[in-house]
Amino acid sequence: MISFAAPQFAWALALPAGIVILYLLRRKYLPTQVPSTFLWQAAMKDHAANRPLQRLRKNLLLPVQFLAALLLVLGLMHPCLEGGNASRTVMIFDLSGSMQAVTEGRTRLETAKERALEMLDGMPAGEEITVLAAEEEIRQVVSGSTDREDTRRAILGLACGRGGADLEKAVGLAEAIRREDREKGARIIVFSDDYIPPEGVSAVNAGRGEENRAVYALTAGEGHAYARIANFGGDCMVTVICSSDSELREAKQVEIPAGETAGVLFAIPEDSRTAEIRIREEDALAADNRAEVPVEHSRTRTVALTEDSLFLESALKVRSDLKVLRTSAEALETTEADLYISGHSPVIFSRRSGETVFTWTEEEQEPAGSLTAEETPITKGLTLQRVFLRACRPVSGGKAAIRAGGETVAAYTEDGVILGFALADSNLPLKYDFPILIQNILDWLLPEAVETAVVAAGETLFPIEESDVRTVAPDREDAGNVAAGRQGTDLTGWVLGGFLLLLVAEFILAREPWAGRRRGTAK
Repeated sequence: MISFAAPQFAWALALPAGIVILYLLRRKYLPTQVPSTFLWQAAMKDHAANRPLQRLRKNLLLPVQFLAALLLVLGLMHPCLEGGNASRTVMIFDLSGSMQAVTEGRTRLETAKERALEMLDGMPAGEEITVLAAEEEIRQVVSGSTDREDTRRAILGLACGRGGADLEKAVGLAEAIRREDREKGARIIVFSDDYIPPEGVSAVNAGRGEENRAVYALTAGEGHAYARIANFGGDCMVTVICSSDSELREAKQVEIPAGETAGVLFAIPEDSRTAEIRIREEDALAADNRAEVPVEHSRTRTVALTEDSLFLESALKVRSDLKVLRTSAEALETTEADLYISGHSPVIFSRRSGETVFTWTEEEQEPAGSLTAEETPITKGLTLQRVFLRACRPVSGGKAAIRAGGETVAAYTEDGVILGFALADSNLPLKYDFPILIQNILDWLLPEAVETAVVAAGETLFPIEESDVRTVAPDREDAGNVAAGRQGTDLTGWVLGGFLLLLVAEFILAREPWAGRRRGTAK
């Protein structure tokens, strides 16, 4: 059986038909002397009706040109004779979480396996099969095997994970296998659900788009568990069930608009070690309907504050693990705390009371320019747009974090941070940048201390990108890739050789060397 490696040129098959049409439309006249044209008018109708087909009779050029055009088109389509030499086939299976999605009682992976086995049954004897399992890491399940039963068992034994699949890496490995022996004509087939392959690779995407709901996020602390449910479908009402330490605690119904997420808060005992959230309703992907996490138990730390600043206290209280202790500058050294905040201008944050490596000017001065933030952990997320200072004390020591013109007005070290201006002399506390700055300082000097129960959670969070199973990419069969896998003998050279021979014959016939002899004999 013949296959074509470049069937996209099939449109050119209209070329031979065009040659026939041109012959039908061609009009050829011979000069002849006649006594009268009176009788021609009556005979022209019958002549016009019969003449087109008569032009095709006794014309050697027509079949030669027709066959030459046909062979040229077939040569462009690269014909190959199937059933000859066996080749290589690399099968890549997407084992990401989304392949667990169910359509009509069958998972996408089960459908992909069935289609792969159908292809396996149709391959010629001696075909070398390589099977790659694509998860976050790539596994070579079968390598160049010609044993159909071993390959079949390997494919049936594949199972999905909960993470993603690095298909690009798997295809890169398959391309390397193909380059090892170009004469084998290896083809690459990816079995997935949403893969758009590059040129030279075929994709078989299983399943169809389905609606789905998933546990998008889950955190559990002392006395509470907070879950966020994502809706990959139309408006719906779902029942969310919360358990802790394998005991049912509470169930709530949550209404979620199409394509949105909704949060739900549950109360759990403060001494709980694990928390579990489960969606009761069945959907296309059961694996993301349940999640379990260990409960975080935070340790309260103390922040000693000497100045009366409502804005500063409010920003500190955002951290639930902090306890703010008001004290005086004189009693600061005798106060036990995890962090000390002292001074008015400048404001100093330090892990050790009474110790600092920073220095600053005695006199306040006007800022030397607008405020700009350096790329530091202290200034992460700051814009400082329309933030102004009335006065400042340029500082030195540590690394610069904020500058006013060429002067440093905020700096930091491993153990401390200094703001070289009074908060009352700036509009910074009124801006969104202020709580961000304070939280950055706290994260730098006082990282959140969390004691997590050492418990093996049964189900971790499902990757949200794998939960969206609303779409499935169409199959793509790369013609060159498929023909390379099926070809036995390439017939392109033979076809083009026949075209050249017919081209020479057409050239000879077009000159009609014997036509002149016939006319000479007639004279």
